[in-house]
Amino acid sequence: MRRSTLATLALPALALLTAGCGDNGQPAADTQDTQQAEPQLDPLSIELSDPEPAPKPEFTMILPGPEQKDPKSLLTYWSGAVEAGDVDAARRAWRKEVRTGGTAPRWANLSGITVTSGDGRMEGAAGSLYYTVPVTLKGKSIDNADVDLEGTMTLRRANDVPGASADQLSWRIESINWNG
Repeated sequence: MRRSTLATLALPALALLTAGCGDNGQPAADTQDTQQAEPQLDPLSIELSDPEPAPKPEFTMILPGPEQKDPKSLLTYWSGAVEAGDVDAARRAWRKEVRTGGTAPRWANLSGITVTSGDGRMEGAAGSLYYTVPVTLKGKSIDNADVDLEGTMTLRRANDVPGASADQLSWRIESINWNG
């Protein structure tokens, strides 16, 4: 009984397969016919590739110097560098002792990044000014998962101390403490 069921199913399937093989009961076209046949594509020869990613915006902002007394100027610079994916420019926003070397930032493999910041708080201590501000970074991971990083950024600059260098008199990132 099992064989007869398979045969019953196989015969209609075989008929459907052969129906599309070009035998429509018409005589074959003469090879001398002037009409050209439509080109046939070999499905194995077609190469599929991932679409090109959208180009990252070019980052052209200039790192704020000692003439910029508002810490938000550095925050704007850093946010722009991160959103453009420019790791080197973002690294220049850090104080000199930190900006060279080190590991890639937590956001280096994200795409579509947006950075927002809240209201900051200014404090002064021992010849330095500190500006602490909450920051949020949102983007997409390599596997297209949403990533939200929240933390606190601390900026620092020398408070017009005689003999301080231009770098010391400029706002620079002292630290970022990410939650979690």
